[in-house]
Amino acid sequence: MLANNKLANNNPPTLTKPEYDKAYRAKRKARKHVLIALFQEAIALQHETNKNFTIGFSCRRLLRSGEVVKLPHEYAFILKACQEFIDNPQRFPALFAWGGAAVNNIQCRILISKVLACILPNTDLIGGRIGFPTVAGLKTISYDQLQEDYVLRWGEYISPKSFGKVMKYLKRAAYLHTERIQVCVDDTEGTVRSAAAYKQFSEVFFQDLKVVRYKEICALIIASRKRMENKGLHFDWLSFRAIASGMQRIYNASRFNDYANTVTCLFTAYLPSQLTPPH
Repeated sequence: MLANNKLANNNPPTLTKPEYDKAYRAKRKARKHVLIALFQEAIALQHETNKNFTIGFSCRRLLRSGEVVKLPHEYAFILKACQEFIDNPQRFPALFAWGGAAVNNIQCRILISKVLACILPNTDLIGGRIGFPTVAGLKTISYDQLQEDYVLRWGEYISPKSFGKVMKYLKRAAYLHTERIQVCVDDTEGTVRSAAAYKQFSEVFFQDLKVVRYKEICALIIASRKRMENKGLHFDWLSFRAIASGMQRIYNASRFNDYANTVTCLFTAYLPSQLTPPH
């Protein structure tokens, strides 16, 4: 009976969905605060040799490894266009027309500009796809990953609610299209999981961005694409089936790890440290 009680105590408690969601949000928030510390450390290191060093709207990027890298030169023009929207609400005409009264507020335009500056370095500028190029194709990127990039560019936390507002403004202006990816990972139980959605900037957005009207900038963008293709990277979206198969493999591995942990509890219940020492 004692062993059974110990076994019961070793089983992790099952969280309700609200408890699980709360723990998941807390974990993501904690991760962003870790990245804020990384940002501060990286900036302090750069200031040792360059007191004027910034990331922000500059043609730079802070990686999760702590390394600061230079973006291709065309981003100097693209990120400047984002910055111009702060003082000129008509810099993006469709946002000015359809964004609503909030766009007249400079704080709202600052938020939109800063979020755009995080999304565009993750964007295939020729196709408008938002994601990571790989040798197999372009992988989707989650809103949470983009929020982490916000932290790495600005050194400050952004709430999912604030980030979601910007997405609504962009969709309202017909700048952004998204398509959810939901996969049934367990036919028997009907368990459904979601992957990061397909996200795509529209032709309207690039027309309003205007930088693509300049031949020299287009030439830079095309040259950057060519260099990446020469490295074996591809920019067509990964198919739904490829993403779904990956999710099912992850789900199955996670489920069988849970099974293994349950078996492990049979043995940890009898660890010598938990036995009553002889008198």
